[in-house]
Amino acid sequence: TLLVILVVLLMLILANALVKLLGQVAAGEMSLELMGIFFGVRVIKLVGFITPPAFFFAILWVLGQMYRNSEMVALNAAGIGILRLYRPFLLVSLLLALVTGAISLHLYPLAKAHANERVQRERTSVQLGGLKPGGFTEFNDGQFMVYVGDARGQEQLKDLFIRYDRNGRSGVVLAASSHIEQREDGRFLVLEKGYRYDGEPGAEGFSKGSFRQYGIRLPETRVSLQASSVELLPLPLLLAGDSLKLRTELQWRLAAPLSVFALMLVSVPLARSLPRQGVYGRLIVAVVFYAVYLNLLRLAQDWMRKGVLPDWMGIWWVPASAALVGLLLLYLDTPAVNSRWRRLLPRRS
Repeated sequence: TLLVILVVLLMLILANALVKLLGQVAAGEMSLELMGIFFGVRVIKLVGFITPPAFFFAILWVLGQMYRNSEMVALNAAGIGILRLYRPFLLVSLLLALVTGAISLHLYPLAKAHANERVQRERTSVQLGGLKPGGFTEFNDGQFMVYVGDARGQEQLKDLFIRYDRNGRSGVVLAASSHIEQREDGRFLVLEKGYRYDGEPGAEGFSKGSFRQYGIRLPETRVSLQASSVELLPLPLLLAGDSLKLRTELQWRLAAPLSVFALMLVSVPLARSLPRQGVYGRLIVAVVFYAVYLNLLRLAQDWMRKGVLPDWMGIWWVPASAALVGLLLLYLDTPAVNSRWRRLLPRRS
């Protein structure tokens, strides 16, 4: 059940992201290889983000079905109480907490840093600049168009065709070879051994000529991962840092593994229902509970970053509060409390 929920959530969320990335590739804003890296980073982030709620809803669904089919009644008759149910869930939650902790604390920042490094490389290379061997690449809404016949290495190009519109005049440049040069005022495509045709053939001002070397400044590309420097820092630097921003980032990364335990404690008593009673009502309550929980996490992160809350509170109080809610629900479900309520109800009636 957990794997099914994870896969469904990943497919729903990643479908939209994949369409946007493919659109950027088609527009020449990034290479296909970089798109794969971006997509992989998104998958790693989402796996760490949705594992706690997926585990939460998986427990609710499984236990809800067991209550509905009277399996829990049979287990209670055999002497297996609600506390015994926590044993297998604790083992699974420990494993999932280790996985989500590894992702949020190490794997995701590492993958994001690698993606940013590739972006920086692509800004100074052919592929990251948007030039695609064997196809046309458009810049500035079609005002500058480049066709590359072949590529040797990352910066050596062969058989180029360039068409441009400048100040109302169009032109064509043909070259046998070229290479990329990074200069202080931008990136230049340096053409070698070619011909230039400026204007329309037969029109006034038309000119043509040959050249041994000719440089054209390439438009800037818009490839970026939009990641803050704190998100890229490895765990040892966060532990050694003493600034409020670093402490906030550390606690935010720890929120994922802590959420696994907190939501697990809530899910077991929340799944309790009468035999033959549907599970969908409990799932609606669970969705509302998780929405409030997630918003509180975001709010606590913002409050800690702005210094609204004291440092000792940080973000951890949100999963701690959820765990207390789970323990309270568990206490209210004990036989002693239930018998007390049964004694009080007749008096009120």
